[in-house]
Amino acid sequence: MKKTALILSILIGGLAFITPLEKVVFAQEKNTKKIEQAINLTQNDAKKLLIDFNNKVDYIYQGTHNDFKYLQEKGLKGFVFLPDVETDIGYFVDENTSHIYAFHPSGYLELEK
Repeated sequence: MKKTALILSILIGGLAFITPLEKVVFAQEKNTKKIEQAINLTQNDAKKLLIDFNNKVDYIYQGTHNDFKYLQEKGLKGFVFLPDVETDIGYFVDENTSHIYAFHPSGYLELEK
């Protein structure tokens, strides 16, 4: 049993020397970039998330983070929608995280989901 453990340890240690660390790190960085790019939502994706969140109302597109000074100041990126009901509170969907926030341009921003 001790001989088997010793032989396995030597083999595993030898494999560590054969595989260059640079290749392992490079592969991880490359995969991470692909994952980050895949997260960004489109306007349609954001609306689908809102409908999944509450399908009892329709949502009217109001613009992106570029249209709202408060979102620009916070460095947030995403889409703003108003529910098709009488209210002054809309929803902001973060394009990077898919989080849904209750939002008002005056500076109200609260995580919903």
